[in-house]
Amino acid sequence: MILEGLGEILTVARLGLLPEQRRSLASTYIIESMNSDIRQVCRNVKRWQDAKMALRWTATGMFDAPKGFRRIKACKQLPKLKLALINHRQ
Repeated sequence: MILEGLGEILTVARLGLLPEQRRSLASTYIIESMNSDIRQVCRNVKRWQDAKMALRWTATGMFDAPKGFRRIKACKQLPKLKLALINHRQ
C-alpha cells in the first residue's frame, strides 16, 4: 500500500538532507550486510545450547561486520544530519 511508510518519507523530506544522504538512508544495504555477516559467523555453530549462546554469537558477528562496511556516502554531512535529527526530535 502506498500509505505505508508515508510518515518516514515525510520526516526524511522535512529534515532537509542532501540527495546523497537521502539515498543512503533509503537503502537497507547496511542492515542486510550486517545480517549476512552474522549468518556467516553463526553457521559455525553446530548445536545451540541456549539463548545466551545465540546472543554471544550474534554479538561476535556484529563486531566483525563493520570491517566489511563501505564508507558512508556524504559522510562529511553527518554533523548536519545529527543537528537535523536533534531539531526534529524537539
